[in-house]
Amino acid sequence: MEPKDGFVAANGIRLHYVEWGGEGPPAVLLHATGFLARLWEPIATELSARFHVFALDARGHGDSDKPIEGYGWPAIADDLKGFADALGLTQILAIGHSSGAAGVAHLAATRPEYISKAVLIEPTIFPPMPEETAAVRRQALSSSAARRRMVWPSREALIRSYRQRPAFAGWRDDLLRLYAEHGTFRREDGQLELKCPGKIEAVLYERSLSPDTWRLLPDIHCPVLVLRGDSTEQMLAMVADGVAQRIEGARLTTIAGAGHLAPMERPDAVVAEIMDFLGEGAAPK
Repeated sequence: MEPKDGFVAANGIRLHYVEWGGEGPPAVLLHATGFLARLWEPIATELSARFHVFALDARGHGDSDKPIEGYGWPAIADDLKGFADALGLTQILAIGHSSGAAGVAHLAATRPEYISKAVLIEPTIFPPMPEETAAVRRQALSSSAARRRMVWPSREALIRSYRQRPAFAGWRDDLLRLYAEHGTFRREDGQLELKCPGKIEAVLYERSLSPDTWRLLPDIHCPVLVLRGDSTEQMLAMVADGVAQRIEGARLTTIAGAGHLAPMERPDAVVAEIMDFLGEGAAPK
């Protein structure tokens, strides 16, 4: 089916989601910081042959409400739970990318009845580290987000500029166009503005170091696939390895030709690894 938009009320805000349908059990996809549900389209379309697929705009992102407070990995988990409760979903295949993966892991550890299986793509679940090191990383990420250019004269101008940025250089063309189309809104002056405010993205990065979620990882007992790109930064590669080691029975797989933004760089490879994981005796009945 063509993707359709919907909204639910959860935790005092309105959350937007995209639904691709399908006749199977539920699958819910959570995006990374700064992005939005619609970027899952190539992956969601493939999964809809086996699952009833939803993707959620995190609070502060896409067309979901943008409150001042309530950001961080536990809040992502709480909003996923609220979304599931609103639609009556349980035993979900939950797939998260980066901060979305952290939210999935947090919910799987604390409320296991909601998650039947989890796919954690480039999870940003950091172990405890010296405060000086943590502060430097938080500051670098949050200051960059706060300075992000928000307004563009056209989608083509945004695409041309982003194509020159290292983080977006490997994106498939269709994914970059989806971001330009669905990740912006038309202002009264005719220009386009990004839907995720830089100040909200900055707050999330300030709270991106997550020893609380790291400590919860051994409490996850559902089947888990951890995916990382082969060209991701060294720290994130080590984090993915550590996450997989702390979850009993977790499977760690590397996506060739991808970095931290693997779902937008190699969506076909991501789908292939997810399907392979589900085929190892772990497929929903």
